Amino acid sequence: MWQYFLQGFLSLLFLSSFLPAQAQDDDEKEKEKDSKGANIHHTLELGYTIGGQISNDNFIYKAGLLGQYTADFQVSTRVYYGVGIGYERLDQERFIPIFASFKGLLKKKDSTPFLTAQIGYALASNKNIYRYEGYSYRGGILFSPGFGYKLNVQDKYSVLFSVNYKHQFARIRYKTLDDHTYADNLNFDLLSFRIGILL
Repeated sequence: MWQYFLQGFLSLLFLSSFLPAQAQDDDEKEKEKDSKGANIHHTLELGYTIGGQISNDNFIYKAGLLGQYTADFQVSTRVYYGVGIGYERLDQERFIPIFASFKGLLKKKDSTPFLTAQIGYALASNKNIYRYEGYSYRGGILFSPGFGYKLNVQDKYSVLFSVNYKHQFARIRYKTLDDHTYADNLNFDLLSFRIGILL
């Protein structure tokens, strides 16, 4: 499991180094403008998710809805780092992800494609598990790279369109009649289509 976490973290670092955070000449005015206060933006996103759960070589189709909020700290004209929280509802599962995020604009324009990545941990529940005594359901690590387009509407806000891949870990624990505890690791591979507002 940790190898996936490490891969996700390294991909986040790769994305941040892929975009030059220094267009120093063009950023000087921006820095002067922002020196009076923190340059914090707010992102609200809604999306539709499709994909599946992999457990013991079985694939179970899943679909659902998601919503999330991110506080983005703009460190240059093209790079944002942030922290966020969300809610994702699949067929039986519910996830509350808490994550660190990255957005990197590919061009120094108001409207531009961008790369994004999130890595964190999700709390989880499963409405079917509670029917059975001795069962518990837990979330786990997540990572989610993606690609999108930022459409500038006004100076104060932009509309974001993105497609994101997400890998989510979860775990079922249960006790048998002879009081032994077993655990089953679950993997969710999901694709989400999102629309949002960057303020």
